[in-house]
This record gives sequence, structure tokens and C-alpha cells, in this order.
Amino acid sequence: MSIRRGAGVILGAVFIGALGAALAVSRAEEEDPFCASCHLRPEQTYVGRAIAARAGRTVDLAAAHAAAGISCVGCHRGDQSLPQRALALTLGAWNTARTPFVPPDIPQHPMRLPALPEAGCWLCHIREPERGGLQPGELNPVTIEGFENHFHTDLLQPDLRTSVRCVDCHRAHQESLEAFFTIREIVIPACERCHREVGRGPIRMGP
Repeated sequence: MSIRRGAGVILGAVFIGALGAALAVSRAEEEDPFCASCHLRPEQTYVGRAIAARAGRTVDLAAAHAAAGISCVGCHRGDQSLPQRALALTLGAWNTARTPFVPPDIPQHPMRLPALPEAGCWLCHIREPERGGLQPGELNPVTIEGFENHFHTDLLQPDLRTSVRCVDCHRAHQESLEAFFTIREIVIPACERCHREVGRGPIRMGP
């Protein structure tokens, strides 16, 4: 066997092994306990809330999604396209590789790439709202125009130049009793930031 052919066989075996591992991990990630097994705090707390939510106790936005049958990875893999799924798997592999070098008594994996859950928001609530629970023909509350919803419809405009996104107001893992689990102390600064960036709207809305 020539060196070139031998190298090709080895590379092919490595590729098949990597693909098999990726598929196995993708399947395992559908179960929240698998995700929690590689994370310490605060993720184990979040999974605990998700489990409680299935019994009817929703205390944050992620738990409300869990009650609707959406797993952790359902939001953390983005819009489920192949590039974003590969990106999420790569991030998971990086977190796995760095785990032995991180002290076990601190939060191990701070969220990176917030664009992934943001893309998940768009997938289920804008692009394919039936994923978000809407029935065929039912009005999508996210896209209804009006004063009480102008911030959502403005964010859908392709020419709007703002860094504010869904996850800036709707924090998935922050406990709240408010409607849609929004918290004034988080939402108002996001509103003001958007107003400053687009050059219109009040910039001193809070006390």
C-alpha cells in the first residue's frame, strides 16, 4: 500500500469516526440530563427548573419552553441548519476539551455565541411560528403591528441598525413573575440602547 493510499484510508477512518461521534452526541443532546452531565452550576439549576416545569412550575423563560417540550439544545443549536448545528457541536467539543483545566467549583461554561439562541428565537417565533405553538391562520403576536408591539416589529426591519436582539430583553434563565418573564431593570436599558443607536425614541426611560 502506497503512503498516499494509506494516508487516505486513515483520513477516511478519522472522518467516519468523527461523523459517527457527532451523530451520537447530537442524539444524546436531545436529553437535558446529558447536557447537564458536562456542566456544573448554574446549568444544573436550569435543568432542575426545566424538570420542575414539566410538573407545572415555570419560573423562567427556559422552563416555560421546557414545559412545552423544548430541550436545552433546542435553543442552543440555533436555527437547526447544518452550519449552526456544526458550530454548536464545535463549541461543545471545545468546552469538553477545556473541562479538565477548569476548577470544578466555578461555572464551567459561560454562554458563548449568543447568536445561536437568537437564531432559535427567530426560527420558532418568526420564520416558522407553528413551531412556537401557533395554529394555521392564527395571528403571530410577535409580528402584529401597533404601539404596544412596535419594538418587535421594528426589530424585524432589515434596515434597522441596532445591536439589541431578542435575548437582550427575554433572558432565558432569569427568574421572574412578570409577563413573558421580562424584567423592567433589564428591558428598559435595552430600549434606551436601541433608541440611542437608531437616533429616535426616549433615552431616559427609567427612574
